[in-house]
Amino acid sequence: MGFFNRNNHQNSNNFTNSSNETWQLTVFGIVQGVGFRWNVQVLADKLQLPGTVHNNADQTVTIILQTDSSHVNQFCQELPHNISQFAHITKIKKEKLTNTGKMHGFHVLY
Repeated sequence: MGFFNRNNHQNSNNFTNSSNETWQLTVFGIVQGVGFRWNVQVLADKLQLPGTVHNNADQTVTIILQTDSSHVNQFCQELPHNISQFAHITKIKKEKLTNTGKMHGFHVLY
């Protein structure tokens, strides 16, 4: 039983990601109905960034990335060059989040 208790304790310590920051990007423009979330996933996978992407009711898209600020900036710089010809980004709002769990892989949310 000690083995299981030790592993459960270790897992609870790993829940809060202290080694990386978590960032929320809200993307404005023509970003829904144009394959944008798929393009975001391809770029995040290329850069090996864990996180999620989902559409919002107000026609924006929210991207959550778990990495340091330099990789978030790199992602934001590369994103406009890695989207379909039908998509158009007018603004990306960045916000640092706190108290988030460790993310694994990148996922499109529906």
